[in-house]
Amino acid sequence: MIDTLCDKFDGKGVAVACFYCDFHAHKSQSATGVLAAVLKQLVAGAGPIPGEIKEAFERAQAKLDGRTPRLTEIQTMLTRLVTSLQRAFICINALDEFPKKQRPELWDSLEHVVRECPKIRLFTTGRRHIQEVKRYFPGHPDLPAITPTREDIREYVTMRLKKDPELDAMDTKLEVDILRIIPDKISEACVKPVHS
Repeated sequence: MIDTLCDKFDGKGVAVACFYCDFHAHKSQSATGVLAAVLKQLVAGAGPIPGEIKEAFERAQAKLDGRTPRLTEIQTMLTRLVTSLQRAFICINALDEFPKKQRPELWDSLEHVVRECPKIRLFTTGRRHIQEVKRYFPGHPDLPAITPTREDIREYVTMRLKKDPELDAMDTKLEVDILRIIPDKISEACVKPVHS
């Protein structure tokens, strides 16, 4: 999706930013870090850095041994930047891997930025059990379920097996078992029961 947006809108007053939430980095992830990463990407895609954003960042750097801007300052810079654009797209992937205790602050921040900037289009992904988006964006979210087919999973596992650097660790029987068991187990976990 990010590549498609970048290809379609390159150089047309549109900026695209993305952030991937990583479970392994959950101790270091915060709402401030996510919005700072998004701001940095949008600034890079927007062309010349608007003067007020540059000044706000320099003010923050001048304080207390060059501290990074606070969340409210980043929100302000983000909204000012986006008003100078025709449109901005933000994609935050794997929200279910963002620390649960810090999600409310992230949702509040995203809701604030989207409310202040109607030019922003926010895309989030996460496992089905993440329903918090409805609470922060009532009436707005389109929540399509994307469920991999057994064949999708099989193709992915096959591709990963081909890239395995430990070629001697795999025999034909193990490979056949992996290609039979993993797609079945994952497909079963992804299929919703149908109620009539």
